[in-house]
Amino acid sequence: MTSFVPVGALALLLPGFALCLALAGPPRLSCWFVEEAGGRMGMMPSSVTQRRALLLLRGARGGLPETEPELPPDLEPGMVFDITDPAGALHRVPLPVGGRSKEGELPSCEINAYTPQEAHVPWAAGLTPEHRSPLGLGGPWFISSVQAPARGYGVSAVLKSEEAATSQQPAVIMATAVLSVFSRTPHLHSRLGRDVLLDCGFTAPPGPFSVEWRYQYRGAGRVVLAYDGVSGRAHVAEEGAQLFLEEGRAGADTNVSLRLSQVGVRHEGTYICTIYLPHLHAQQALELRITEPPMVMLHPDPLSVAPGAPAELACEVSGYYPLDVTVSWLRRGPGEAGGDLLEYVTETWESGHRHGPDGTYSLSSFARLAPVQPRDHGATYSCHVTHAALATPARRSVRLRVAGATGPSLEDAIGMFLAAFLLYGLFHLLGNKVCPSGAEEKSKKSE
Repeated sequence: MTSFVPVGALALLLPGFALCLALAGPPRLSCWFVEEAGGRMGMMPSSVTQRRALLLLRGARGGLPETEPELPPDLEPGMVFDITDPAGALHRVPLPVGGRSKEGELPSCEINAYTPQEAHVPWAAGLTPEHRSPLGLGGPWFISSVQAPARGYGVSAVLKSEEAATSQQPAVIMATAVLSVFSRTPHLHSRLGRDVLLDCGFTAPPGPFSVEWRYQYRGAGRVVLAYDGVSGRAHVAEEGAQLFLEEGRAGADTNVSLRLSQVGVRHEGTYICTIYLPHLHAQQALELRITEPPMVMLHPDPLSVAPGAPAELACEVSGYYPLDVTVSWLRRGPGEAGGDLLEYVTETWESGHRHGPDGTYSLSSFARLAPVQPRDHGATYSCHVTHAALATPARRSVRLRVAGATGPSLEDAIGMFLAAFLLYGLFHLLGNKVCPSGAEEKSKKSE
């Protein structure tokens, strides 16, 4: 059963633009303002427009700044967002120093228009008992999504523009982060059978909230856990799912992380952490990938072959996930390890992938050896397996023994001696029982 333990939108990245600017004043983050046009309710939009935007990230605002920031001249009016972030969730986005960063480490940013509305899920119904949006929410509203998976952070923030505050520059929109949902584990990897913690938290003004964890994979989805903060109970709770709930004080983070016990292949996919407030909601997506290294067995071992006879080797690769695996065969000639060059075995073939009941895969790879000669005695054959769950390829080797190519080894000689010694002792014991000694016969006659 799921228990609660009190323990304390997809961003769009276009190449060449997602730049973080570390100039004088508040931290700056280049972004895209994305608008959808056309399309009817419930249908895909007919067009999507994108405009360059800029986010200025501030802490708590104590009035307007004394000096207005210098803005890039190529931005359209209304595409600069001066954001007050009292809780600091947006400030945690890892920005490169001096705007320099390796490719793939730059955070991606998207901002959209947002409309406050009632949540249509049972576990959030108690947040808006009047079933209508209040007229005093003000606006306009926006939602920003900043993702830096390579740096281990992602955040989505609902922003409310400040009508009372007016910037000296008409191109700047003053806004405050009202609800921020973040994760410090946007991408996770786990092996089979282990417990996984999906990190999620949020910052918001004190008040009621609800939590939803949804699982999605290849177009299908389901709710894993849903918590109603008004009633304090779970509406949905899958076995093995545990909510770590710790409500933060004013201005502090609230922890709503999810732990999955003994994960299997069925747990791989996207997990969406959604936080509902009255008329507001935001979410953060996390990717969980399952990787399991293969077990490798090579047989026959030992490999003993008569001169002139062919031989086959089999490499059994089992229990791996995901599917992709590569098997190669190599031969090293007899002699010292570096005495002969390593060469590939060309006559090889494989079975198809076999799907196990636990979701992992297996296959068999085979290698056919040419008819062996006495000079091949001591050659080494190796099976090399490459897989995403292996830091280095797994290798299993066997040494070829050609019958009659050499005399018995030291181990064989010791074994033969011990066998002969045991046989001698056995014959001696049986001989005494069957044929009694002369002394025993005289004793019997005297009696």
